[in-house]
Amino acid sequence: MILVGQFDSPFVRRVAVTLHHYRMPYTRNPISVFRDVEKMRKINPLVRVPSLILETGEVLIDSSAIIDHLDEMAGPARALTPAHGPERRKVLQAVAVAVALGVGEKAVALFYERLFHIDKHINRDFEKRMMGQISAALGKLEHDCGAPWFFDERMTQADITTGCLAGFMKMRVPDMFQAGKYPKLHHLALHCETKEDFVKARPSPDETAPGQTRH
Repeated sequence: MILVGQFDSPFVRRVAVTLHHYRMPYTRNPISVFRDVEKMRKINPLVRVPSLILETGEVLIDSSAIIDHLDEMAGPARALTPAHGPERRKVLQAVAVAVALGVGEKAVALFYERLFHIDKHINRDFEKRMMGQISAALGKLEHDCGAPWFFDERMTQADITTGCLAGFMKMRVPDMFQAGKYPKLHHLALHCETKEDFVKARPSPDETAPGQTRH
């Protein structure tokens, strides 16, 4: 399998961490949605990441759809998302708050608004709206978060997703993720980053957004 995208994307990274956890071998094509638009369009016409190219040549897009496929490959006994019942709903709801409804999409949108517009051209109404939605989602996650894992003793996809998004926020929008305001989420993120599956999927110094450098 080939994973397409940079690890500075929380969506690419959560797929990579999941692959590592399941011990599923893959190679990576770390092209950028900004620097390699035409290459990316040939893989995914939406020019978004991640994509996962299967051994059959089939291309899966969207991190949630990719992870659903990986869960199926892993089997119900190993799957990080339970197969059915209340436990499945709990994990899916936490992932939805972290990815689609709150932190993930909104934090990325806020980062790009600040990146591509100099201060006087930032849409302050849009920025305020994004910040409010991020804060609400983080508040929900902070309230629900257990220890040492999100749902206490067992790691699930909620931990991988929340850990990857926390890493993105610390790197890209740190003002929205203060340790004093979200202590349980910070503790979970630190716990995640000690695990080999996360370490193997850390962004390299050359995986940057346009106009940025990392040290």
